[in-house]
Amino acid sequence: MLTRPAGARTGRQALHAVACLGALAVLTSCSAGSAVTDTVSTAAQDSSSAIATAKLAVGLDSGGKLTRAATSTALDDALKEVQTSRDTVLRLSPASPEDRLVRDEAVKVLDSSAASLTTARNAASSDDGGPSLSDGDRALAAAEDALSQLTAKVGKK
Repeated sequence: MLTRPAGARTGRQALHAVACLGALAVLTSCSAGSAVTDTVSTAAQDSSSAIATAKLAVGLDSGGKLTRAATSTALDDALKEVQTSRDTVLRLSPASPEDRLVRDEAVKVLDSSAASLTTARNAASSDDGGPSLSDGDRALAAAEDALSQLTAKVGKK
């Protein structure tokens, strides 16, 4: 009868270990590729929440149920959230051309969202000559739609 030294593996055990290492390598490479998508998804969802809050504030202001100061504060906070999301997306290092396209599209959508919030903020602080609250609301609706499309494209996290 043949004896094996302690700790020696049989062919089947070695094959199993190699298969596990291979599976781990595949999972690691897949998760590295999805890091961009996950980050963009989170940024889009966070920005969507900020835009929804801004829309609510503009709507309440339009109805006379919120002061201009409170509306401006809500819009400033929403803008900071979108800018933070944009900065996070910009720091990504995409490994593939597909990830690069996702990142670039996200930056465009987040830039557009920030511009919409700026329009709404200008409307909230303007009494004459600037954009109206309805202009701000339309800009926010466009940002909401763009973020919704981005979220649908990359999926929810």
